[in-house]
Amino acid sequence: MPGATLQSSTPGLMRASINYADPSAELVYDQRHTGPGPASLIDQVIPHLVTVHDGRQLQAAGETFRLDEQGFELVVPSLGIDLHQLDDTLKALDSNKPSANSTVLSPESRDTLIRTQWYPAIERWLAAYLGADQVVTFDHTLRAQTKADAIAEQSRSRRAPVKIAHNDYTPWSAQRQLKQTLPEYGLNPDDFPRFKFVNLWLPLLHRVEESPLAMADLRSVEAADFHKMRLIYPEREGQISVISSNPQHRWVWFSGMRPGEGLLLRVFDSEHSDVITGSPHSAFDLPESENAPRRTSLEIRTIALFKH
Repeated sequence: MPGATLQSSTPGLMRASINYADPSAELVYDQRHTGPGPASLIDQVIPHLVTVHDGRQLQAAGETFRLDEQGFELVVPSLGIDLHQLDDTLKALDSNKPSANSTVLSPESRDTLIRTQWYPAIERWLAAYLGADQVVTFDHTLRAQTKADAIAEQSRSRRAPVKIAHNDYTPWSAQRQLKQTLPEYGLNPDDFPRFKFVNLWLPLLHRVEESPLAMADLRSVEAADFHKMRLIYPEREGQISVISSNPQHRWVWFSGMRPGEGLLLRVFDSEHSDVITGSPHSAFDLPESENAPRRTSLEIRTIALFKH
C-alpha cells in the first residue's frame, strides 16, 4: 500500500493513502463477532494517494469549516466533565498484564460511565451549539486498538480505527434509526420535521499521532461516489455508504488534535436526504508513525432535533 509523505515545499499539505471501496465487489460487513474488528471493513479496497490538507493551516489562511458547508468542523466542546476519568482504563487496554489499579473499569462499567456522564454533557453542549430543540445521544464507539500481544477485550463498543472512506448512514438507515431511537426516549419523530445525525469525535489520553481522521469536503463529492454497504449485526441489519475514488475529492485533517478538542461530523441531514447524506471520512496513516502512541478516541453518535 502506498505510504504517506509530507510535502515540505507546501506547508499544510501531504500525500497520503486513502482506501476507497471497489464498487464492483460484494459490499457486506459482518459485525456479528466481538472485538476490535478489521480496519478496512471489506477486503476489496483500492488505495489511492491523495493530497490531504491540514485544516489548521487553512483556518490560519481564513477558511472556516461548518457542518452545513464542508460537513465537518473542529470544536472545543465545553462539556463540564473530567476528560481524564477514563485514562487508567484506556491505558490498561494496551497492556499485557491486568492492572491492579482500582480505577481501571470493566468494559461494562466503562460504557455505563460514558452513557451516564458523557452523554448528558454532550447533549447539553451540542443542543446549545447547534441551536437544536433537543439532542439524543444513542451510541458510542471507543477507537482503541491494542498491541498485537496485548490481552484482547471482547466488546462491540470498542473497535479499531476504520481505514476506508465511508459515511455512517444512507437515507434508508437514517430514517430507520430515527424511528427506532426516538420512541425509546419518549419522543415522536413527527414532532421534529428536521433532524441531523451528528458524530462527535474526541481524542483521548494524548495527542493524535497515529491514524488521524480525514474528511472529504462535501462540496467536492458526487452522488456517484456513494455506494450502499450492508451491515450484519447479531440482532439486526444496517446500512452505510462506502465511497469510491474521485479525483475531485478534497481531503482535510486537523494536525495534532489533543484531548479537549473534537470534530463534529455531519453524517445525515434531513434537508439533504438524497444520496449525499454526509461527509465521507476515514482514518489514514501518517508518515513515520509506526512507533507513535496508538490513537485512542471516542466517537459519540447523536441526533439533533429541530421543531422548525
